Amino acid sequence: MKQIQILVVASMLLVLAVPAWAASATSPIHVNNRLRIGWDDNVYQVDSSSTTGLSKQDSFRIIEEVEALVSLNFERTYLGLRYRPSLIWYSDRDDSDTEFLNDLDLNFIHNFSPTLSLSLSDTLRSSQLPELQDSGYVVRQDDDNIYNAAIATLSYTLRPETRIDLSGRYIILEYTESDYQDASGAQVSHDNDNYYSVVGGLTLRHQLASLTTLMVDGRYQSLVYGDADEANNRDADSFFGGLGLEQTFSPQMIGNFRAGVEHRVYDNDRFDDETRPYGEASLTFMPSPATRLTGSASYSLYESDVSNYLSQERLYAALSLAHDFTAKLSFYLSGAYTLNAYEAKYSLIDGVEDEDENTFLVSMRMSYRVNRINWLEAGYQFVMLDSDVLNRESYERNRVDVGWKIQLF
Repeated sequence: MKQIQILVVASMLLVLAVPAWAASATSPIHVNNRLRIGWDDNVYQVDSSSTTGLSKQDSFRIIEEVEALVSLNFERTYLGLRYRPSLIWYSDRDDSDTEFLNDLDLNFIHNFSPTLSLSLSDTLRSSQLPELQDSGYVVRQDDDNIYNAAIATLSYTLRPETRIDLSGRYIILEYTESDYQDASGAQVSHDNDNYYSVVGGLTLRHQLASLTTLMVDGRYQSLVYGDADEANNRDADSFFGGLGLEQTFSPQMIGNFRAGVEHRVYDNDRFDDETRPYGEASLTFMPSPATRLTGSASYSLYESDVSNYLSQERLYAALSLAHDFTAKLSFYLSGAYTLNAYEAKYSLIDGVEDEDENTFLVSMRMSYRVNRINWLEAGYQFVMLDSDVLNRESYERNRVDVGWKIQLF
């Protein structure tokens, strides 16, 4: 039923874009098809000494993916839409030899006047038996889920060098099944994992000089696990305050920095309030028009990925490289590291110790444009999860694939 709902929403958005297509001089709609053949050396995401009863299993796989892109530009309005359904078939996976995934991204910008604008974005992900890691390194339980994040920002220019952004965000994570089996084989309820989060914030941006912008941030977040019983209450209210800086060091180097303090108040009276610093930084370096190098790092309190903890400390670092050898041949390389730390004093279960999870990702991809509508691709990905959390499975996974992409129209 969830899959049908997503297909309906995506179809409606595409239909709304068609009338604008007729009024456009060039087509704003493109459809690509990508077919990949690959190999996965650990389809169950388990360790060689797994306690789940599953053994490490490799598998041949086929990925069929359709990508619909819409880009509409009007005098004051922009609409961008990307919908990507994927079907993955495994030759050797007993529980389910197929996965059907849905990715939907929507961006909308409207300028009411030279000083007032509105931007909306929505990210929807629907997964069947997903990996424990996604692109944002949110570790989820191994089960079908729906994840959606919607953001709206109203921007008003007070003066040429000063702008105020009023923003709101709504996030929901919901599992399709009512329970799941953990690494020990026990059945665990998903009622304690489903949540929604509402965030409201204000950012004041002031351009100090032509290359420097200073920001002042204030935010409020409400996190609610609506299906959890009182014994598993992890609801919390958080208050954020901080400063940020955007700096253009040179035409080839741009940096963004943010730092502040979060104060989290738990609804569960058994636990004290928590106050922690947060920070994030990113740096983009473009030594030539053909090369782009980006590094980023962040630290903050985060929604817990383990049901018996109220929160986790997350340290994240990533580095990526994109390089065009020629106009037709492109190379992409990325790596990332995440440390999730869980404190015993914020556990719903007595007698546990502080626990950590480390994740590593390395990904490479090569793309060759044969002609105007055809590309050949090859990729490799390595993922490692090293966890000392009770009833969580550590694992390593390698995947290789080659494929063909064609622009249908």
